Amino acid sequence: MGLDVIIGLVTIFLGIVGLGVALARLAGKLAGKLADNIDGVRDELRGDIKGLRDELRGEIAGVRVELGGRIDAVAAELTKTRIAVARLEGHVLGVPRPDTATDTATDAA
Repeated sequence: MGLDVIIGLVTIFLGIVGLGVALARLAGKLAGKLADNIDGVRDELRGDIKGLRDELRGEIAGVRVELGGRIDAVAAELTKTRIAVARLEGHVLGVPRPDTATDTATDAA
């Protein structure tokens, strides 16, 4: 082998090593940028999820209040209906009206 062949092989080897080092640095920079982007996206998603969670909690609270009001209205109507039925029974059948203060049926409301 001549000196030219050895110099050529060493040059190719050094070129490959230099390219490998350059690629390793580039990969490191890209990995850093990717990690930063992932952290940014993660923070943004966490903020969005927190916002949605707060919004849903507000909507659930509103629905609870609305349903609570409706349940109270239904319970009041049920009590009125029971009293009306008791009056009707008393009038038609001669059955005495129950004492609504001790009526266990109205306690369920």
